Amino acid sequence: MSSSRRLALAAGPLLVLGYCVINSTKSVFEGALVQDLSPEFIAFNSFVVAQAFYFLTLRDKRELKAVVRRCLPDVVMLNISTAVCWIAVLYAFTVLEPAMANSVIIGLGPIVTIVLGFKLRPGTKALPLEFAAAGAMLVAMVYLLVTASSGESAIGDVPTGKLVFGVVMCVLTTISLSGVTYYTKRLGDAGMSVRQMMASRFVALIAATLVLLVVRDSFGPYSPVNVGAVLAISLVGVIISLYLLQQGIVRTEPITVSMLFGTNLVITYVVQFVDPRLHQSQDTFYGVLAISLAMCLGTWARWRAGKRDAGEPEQGRTEETEVKA
Repeated sequence: MSSSRRLALAAGPLLVLGYCVINSTKSVFEGALVQDLSPEFIAFNSFVVAQAFYFLTLRDKRELKAVVRRCLPDVVMLNISTAVCWIAVLYAFTVLEPAMANSVIIGLGPIVTIVLGFKLRPGTKALPLEFAAAGAMLVAMVYLLVTASSGESAIGDVPTGKLVFGVVMCVLTTISLSGVTYYTKRLGDAGMSVRQMMASRFVALIAATLVLLVVRDSFGPYSPVNVGAVLAISLVGVIISLYLLQQGIVRTEPITVSMLFGTNLVITYVVQFVDPRLHQSQDTFYGVLAISLAMCLGTWARWRAGKRDAGEPEQGRTEETEVKA
């Protein structure tokens, strides 16, 4: 395989990993921020800025209108998946430590991705080692939830009601995140560019969070500190990181994306040391380590399969040439 071919194969996972570095740091920051501001206030203001940026910087608005009309069902589903994903994860951070919440999300991710793959991408099958990795992640996730219920998480005792609420929010995040992955892939296959996706992706999220703000009367003060925090989330945590993610998704198989999201856990666990409200838990570390190792196993399995598949056509062409000769 040529060096350019290897670089092309590595570009997608590397872009997803770049997103993970930013997203992990942002998770800890948001986990602290939602203790004082409502999740919908943070999401609404962050994504209004992001949506305006992506829409205004897209030159061909006429082409955007045409491609949205042509792919409308998938664009709508991407919008809905995005809205549920971001709102649910912020609510999860209100009751769970970021590493714990991300662990539940990551632990369920590969399983949901595999199940959805049977329906949405029947031509792509998960590998046996990816099934094994998904099972290991699920076991580690259950272990983390048990430790949280017994007061061994970084935030101490979590009441049963709050724990159940946090888990439900994590499940919703996982399902919607898998939806984001698949519908992004489908739109990319249909010829929609990453910039066009970003320019039309956050409409439902903005509308939903505005409704929540009005219904719950949960507007926060637009103080310099809050405005600065929202802008940081919007510019770095949304505009830059999501662009990296979108570029990575269209170049990477969905199950590989789900496995790579596991790197969020290690980085999140380390960044949590700077949050004074959290007291790092050894049990959380064990769960994070188990899920991360399972992620590595699944990613390695997909990489090995991709390398093998890439070599088969070349071998077939060689044999065909020999026959003709």
